[in-house]
Amino acid sequence: MAKRASYHLGADVPDSETLRDRKGRVIDDRYVSEAVADALHQARRRGRPSLSESGESPLLRVRISRELDQAVRQAAEKTGASRTDWVRQALTDATRKAG
Repeated sequence: MAKRASYHLGADVPDSETLRDRKGRVIDDRYVSEAVADALHQARRRGRPSLSESGESPLLRVRISRELDQAVRQAAEKTGASRTDWVRQALTDATRKAG
């Protein structure tokens, strides 16, 4: 497999030369800033949407027995909910009762 060439802006590109992308657009500081902003926007959109207003959804990992896991799966199936949604609702209900 051939090694891909990597290009670095430096002494090999004189200041008088205008760099362009595949579509012929001039690559300048503004172009680079917009490309970086777009890439960051795309990267931040990945994943599941936040469940919190603050933008972060804490993750709670809990170890349970196989029997409890099976019971949770069956209960979720009966209600037509995903296991995650069923557990989230069960925790919400339990905290309201306790509060």
